[in-house]
Amino acid sequence: MNVSRLLPRLAAASFAFALSAHSYAYCLTYTCDPTKKGGCPTDSETGCNIGGKPLYWASSTVSFDVQQDGSKLRGISYDQLHEVVVNAFQKWVDAPCDDAHGPSIQLADFGPVACAKPEYNKTQPNQNVITFHDSKWPYENTRDTLALTTVFFNPDTGEIYDANIELNSNQADFVLNAAEADAQHDDLNAVLTHEIGHFLGLSHSTDVNATMFFSYQADMTSLEADDIAAICASLPPDRVTSDPGTPPGVPRHGFSTECGQPENGCCASTIGGKAPSSGPLALWAFGLGVVAWCGRGRFKRLTRTQALPR
Repeated sequence: MNVSRLLPRLAAASFAFALSAHSYAYCLTYTCDPTKKGGCPTDSETGCNIGGKPLYWASSTVSFDVQQDGSKLRGISYDQLHEVVVNAFQKWVDAPCDDAHGPSIQLADFGPVACAKPEYNKTQPNQNVITFHDSKWPYENTRDTLALTTVFFNPDTGEIYDANIELNSNQADFVLNAAEADAQHDDLNAVLTHEIGHFLGLSHSTDVNATMFFSYQADMTSLEADDIAAICASLPPDRVTSDPGTPPGVPRHGFSTECGQPENGCCASTIGGKAPSSGPLALWAFGLGVVAWCGRGRFKRLTRTQALPR
């Protein structure tokens, strides 16, 4: 027997046992709207919303795009933001679910894009963008919000159609070096590692040591046991995935570096209106805000009070 191969397997087996024996505090994201009459069923131990269907990416490959302008206000270039984003995504992709496999997801980098707002176009090309907001943070009553992740999904199945991350560089002084993070400076690496967890379908955790803990901590740059258990439960290695498309990870309705043109609807140019061919659509926004529903038919917009506050 090859000892050099046996040791990693023993370590992985021990880790798997630890996962099964430990009581975790993570929450997955579900389709059920807790603000509706009757609310949603919750897990008795964690308090997690477990109503409806869990959110998931159907494809084994998901693309992401970094907005081309960076943050002039904070002196962070596209290349610097891109490096932080890639490193943060890789931590989740490399999470050890068992002795040979990680989560059933891989990432495709579609490069710089001009679009700097969260949107999902029902009939036009899309992008999964990560962007700064230098001039104005566009959400009221969210002064302490460092970032907001918006996930568009099918409320009947939980399939994620699109995800976007907005960084509040207007109010938060982001730094690239964790050693420089303090009461006035927030570590961009920590914030993006947390927000990418939402991008991949995770909700918050009550484990104070977890990267998905509901409040910002400067050491949110590495995945803890709770985070690993969460991503492996959300995207298990043995799940059935769909054809990743050509090229792999291309968004629904195609890819564009530009924002879409306005579409009809009451809520926003990209989520309102009626488009039977596109199916139902809903939205979760992981950031501090007010609950607001608006829609025609099955097209809804929801901003949920879930935050990454300081």
